[in-house]
Amino acid sequence: MQPEIAGRLKARKQANIARTKPQIVAAGNIGCMTQLEAGLGAPIVHTVELIDWATGGPRPQGLDGVAGL
Repeated sequence: MQPEIAGRLKARKQANIARTKPQIVAAGNIGCMTQLEAGLGAPIVHTVELIDWATGGPRPQGLDGVAGL
């Protein structure tokens, strides 16, 4: 609905993520995840997937092949 605002927000989020160089990015909004996944440089998974994994559930698919996790 607001492509200009969405584009600026995406660029700002991607710049902040790139600056911190995370091993993984978690987000709770599927739209945000979809928007950020291109060119992120780190796997992005839903927050609930991480909580599930931390409490004994399966490893999130997005983390396959990520060393150290």
